[in-house]
Amino acid sequence: MTDRPATRPLCPLEQRVLVKLLSAEFPGAQELRNQLAQTRVTRPWGSESPSIDLDVPSGVPAAAIEDGIMPATGTVTDDSGERFGELLVWVSGGRLSALEFSWYGDTAPTELPDPGLVTVRCGETERTAT
Repeated sequence: MTDRPATRPLCPLEQRVLVKLLSAEFPGAQELRNQLAQTRVTRPWGSESPSIDLDVPSGVPAAAIEDGIMPATGTVTDDSGERFGELLVWVSGGRLSALEFSWYGDTAPTELPDPGLVTVRCGETERTAT
């Protein structure tokens, strides 16, 4: 018997953030969007970290996309419009593998931002609507 880490479904905020980040158009985006319903969280990056590792079952079709950071990233601002972080989606084997919230400054965030505070960039394209 193998010990597999406990997994859980995406919480509503994680789901909304990923939907926002995957709203950008790039090769493989539709396939990654199609994976969301089957995506599970395998572990947080730390006890207080909002960054998470993700797992998509092997039976779900993979995207034709290189391993690494997905082409679309999210710039996070606070209520006053000041930039304070970025959201990155990692892909491995054509499947969603992690959601990372990197921040600027000394105070690490403990939760994901509201998607309304995220501006998605893909190359020169920017998307702010939720």
